[in-house]
Amino acid sequence: MTFDAGTWWLITLVVTVIIGLVGYLFGRTVFAQLDKHGADIKEVRESYTTRERHDGDLDKLRKKHDADMERLRCEMKEMRTEMRTEIRSMSEDVKEIKENCIRREEFLQSQLKLESKMDKLMEFLMKGGN
Repeated sequence: MTFDAGTWWLITLVVTVIIGLVGYLFGRTVFAQLDKHGADIKEVRESYTTRERHDGDLDKLRKKHDADMERLRCEMKEMRTEMRTEIRSMSEDVKEIKENCIRREEFLQSQLKLESKMDKLMEFLMKGGN
């Protein structure tokens, strides 16, 4: 198969168009990425903080956190003190109840004794009271 000059001219033209198209698409992709990266860099420059400012803000937050923790420790200490006081008061109340009150079993025993005495008294009165 032999090609004449017109065929070679056509093949050269097609190859040149394909190379140009590939180059155009490649360039468009590269420049689009460069534009995107440029926009990202611009955004970072507009919104970044310096290391000193960042460290200063971080120190402020740490100091605030430490103050909050100290305040919470004081509140918890007060709460524990109050709880201990309440528990002591309840313990004293329980001791007082134990000393001044009777248990259910003791109450039932005394009721049974009283019932038996009343039964004996009723029997005595039924017999004639002598």
